[in-house]
Amino acid sequence: MLGCLALVALCFQQAPGKILADSRIELTAAPGRFLSRALHLWDPHTAFGQVQSDAFGYLLPIGPFHWLLDALSVPDWITQRLWWSLVLCVAFLGIWKLCNVLEYGVPWTRFAVALLYALVPRVFGEFPIEVWPMAMAPWIMLPLVSPRARSGWWRASWSALAFALIGGADPVAGAATLVVPAIWLVSHRKLKLALGWLGFVVAVSIWWLAPLALLLQYGDAPPGPRWLPVIGVVIGLPLALAAAQYLRRLANLSVSRGVNRRVVPAVVACLAVAAAAPVVLLRPDGASAAIPGHWNAAAAWLDSQSAPGSVLLLSSTTEPLTALVKRPMAALTDDVERRVGSGVGDQTLRQELTRDGVRYVVVRNDLEDTLAIHESLADAGIGRVAYFGPGGHTRIPYPSVEIYDVGATTPGRLIPRSRLVAVVGTADDVPTVVTALGGTGGAVLRSDATGKVDGLPLIETEVSKPVDEQPSAVVLRTQQIGRSGCLHVGARALCNQEQATPAAENGLSRSVQLPQAASYELRGTALPKDGDVLERLLPVQGAITATASSRAVTAPEGRPGAAVDRDPGTSWLADPDDPKPSLTLKLPVARDVAGLRFQSDTYLDGSRPAEVMLHFDGGVPIRATVDAEGYVRFAARHVRTIKIDFTATKPLQDARRSPVGVTEVAVLGADELRKAVDPDRRVPTYCGNGPAVRVDGVPARTQVTATMRDVLQRRTVPFSLCGATSVALRSGSHHVEVLAGGGFVPIETTLVKAGFGDVSVTPVQGVDVWRPNPAELTVEVPDADDQSVLAVAQNYNEGWEAYDSTGQKLTPIRIGGWQQGWVLPAGPEQVVTASFMPARTYRAGLLLGLITLLTVLAVGVFFPKRRTGRSIRR
Repeated sequence: MLGCLALVALCFQQAPGKILADSRIELTAAPGRFLSRALHLWDPHTAFGQVQSDAFGYLLPIGPFHWLLDALSVPDWITQRLWWSLVLCVAFLGIWKLCNVLEYGVPWTRFAVALLYALVPRVFGEFPIEVWPMAMAPWIMLPLVSPRARSGWWRASWSALAFALIGGADPVAGAATLVVPAIWLVSHRKLKLALGWLGFVVAVSIWWLAPLALLLQYGDAPPGPRWLPVIGVVIGLPLALAAAQYLRRLANLSVSRGVNRRVVPAVVACLAVAAAAPVVLLRPDGASAAIPGHWNAAAAWLDSQSAPGSVLLLSSTTEPLTALVKRPMAALTDDVERRVGSGVGDQTLRQELTRDGVRYVVVRNDLEDTLAIHESLADAGIGRVAYFGPGGHTRIPYPSVEIYDVGATTPGRLIPRSRLVAVVGTADDVPTVVTALGGTGGAVLRSDATGKVDGLPLIETEVSKPVDEQPSAVVLRTQQIGRSGCLHVGARALCNQEQATPAAENGLSRSVQLPQAASYELRGTALPKDGDVLERLLPVQGAITATASSRAVTAPEGRPGAAVDRDPGTSWLADPDDPKPSLTLKLPVARDVAGLRFQSDTYLDGSRPAEVMLHFDGGVPIRATVDAEGYVRFAARHVRTIKIDFTATKPLQDARRSPVGVTEVAVLGADELRKAVDPDRRVPTYCGNGPAVRVDGVPARTQVTATMRDVLQRRTVPFSLCGATSVALRSGSHHVEVLAGGGFVPIETTLVKAGFGDVSVTPVQGVDVWRPNPAELTVEVPDADDQSVLAVAQNYNEGWEAYDSTGQKLTPIRIGGWQQGWVLPAGPEQVVTASFMPARTYRAGLLLGLITLLTVLAVGVFFPKRRTGRSIRR
């Protein structure tokens, strides 16, 4: 009792009143909803729908424990500590009782070893679910070695029941608890008992073994086991028993050698204190008094919306939203993650989300810098509709949680065959392909279409591989476009070179294989590329120009000329390693100048000028102090060039030492010569101002259509060949190069076969999907004059079967590399029903597992004693 009280006290003293980070936030946030979902093999709520991972493993005993305390309105943090207390006390009492039964050690060694056995896993920071098998391991041994007169039925059944209480959340660690009992049974030649015991173990495990088998067949492979808990289970129990036995011998040996008999117990007590110290002293990261209220408010807002569509959370961290919200959740795909992380948004992003059935995007701002995400969403035309929680501690104090509305979408689409193409590539290539071809159709990977919808137009992306069919289009794209050192909040550029990431390549260089000769139209999209070529487009005639000793970022928003462009959204910032930063202003004509005024934006990641050294047309410099309003005044003088050396600065943010920077420098007496760049002014359009194209070494010039706003805010712009837009290509291999040129770098290039695209105007239609339960769905499909494909915005799985109104089974097909779809023949309006067939086996397995578990329990209750009354020999 004393040991358990000490362990409970240790659990409750760690961050009292706060919830600690755990591997299953759902058990704390909404255990009832979590257990309800665990009763179904298919989970339509999570990650575009998926086979349950390991949720079934929590049906006993972890889930019911949390559900009961939640039903009793026990505070979440107390529930968490009670579960921890139960785990540690079960481990402690198990070793204590096992040592007593085996007569290993003496009371003080048994107590000390049991305490260490319970505490050591906590020192390594293991989650409760990973410690639980180790806690239950002694209880699996106890019935087998009990000295009381018990029947073999009793021993095998109660040992198996103890194993059943481990659950199936960590099957490998659970199975590891059988190693020591199996060795003991074999070494003691109790083979008959071993066979019965093994049979009972299997019987009490059916409730999670059957779901696990279905998971391995229809779901993703579960993550590999964490070997530290597994090793702890296998060697922890033997080590504890050995320690209890040999500590007594060590104490006796020390006394015989003249050492005080209290030395060994004292050393063991110190070890126990050392094991408890991390629990007492360390304050875990991520602890909170409760799930923040803004998550509950965000979940309530989402569930109150009537518009169909799933929710996409743009965060890589574990969030409670999945447990709190009832609306289905989407998965963050690699392609979407790259797009929003680049700070470059376009219609490809919005179209991709719409096709995926995503209606709302949730952005978390309290843990990470989300400037790039905000810019990508803004560029894609995805606006904020709700926000919750306090502002974060980032440069822009965004609310903790923001919700963005992608726009109207449906959970299903009916795609006419005429709007479908076959893509040679990966699922990540599909969004770019569909957008490049107009954005209104659908795509399947060629490997998924073969034998199901043959004869589709072929779109090539894996151009290095020879194809046996003439592609209708070839879409080339860069895998990673990189990120600029300047990100935008509206028209305001926030610059820091640390937020820049390089592009995967400086253009596109690919080999194209064609089985036949054909003409292809070449077009594509490009991004403004930092550098002198781009910045030569920006100066305004008759305006003040600027040069500097250094610059912190290569992006045009941070160029020296940004200090005199009358744009409060751009700023010049010196390089942090520049020991003597300077800025030189050159007027188009000499003027009488009487002073300067320095303006520094509060969001500028730098320091404002405090003292300067001024050089006028190369003359004798003068030192001047910048006043509180940013002014430097001097006697009027007729000058054309002003060089400004910044000799002292005043930090803008958090008293940090950072490089000098200015948003604008007003020139008193000639300030009208500061002229703004017209954001609507078009980039001079002429043949050759776009990326450089070479096909088999033969150059071809392109032109871009862009505005100064596109240039300054790094937006995608279209380009095409000059004059004749088609390129005649013979059969065989061709080398296509599309490289940076004119200040622009290509990110996507499409070769479209002449005449392709002249297809039926039959539109893609959205359809509603009704789910009577997680494993079934019903779709009302409109009439179709041609073969179509029904696509449902959920992950593809072979376990789903669909039937039309006549009862005919439909052919399944994977859409876009991941979506569930079925091929529909032409016909009138009808109702399509689909079911996840393994769900029946799953529920049957749970029911059978319950029956066998109760049967083993009955054996243990009704067959307790051996007929002979003899006790078991150890």
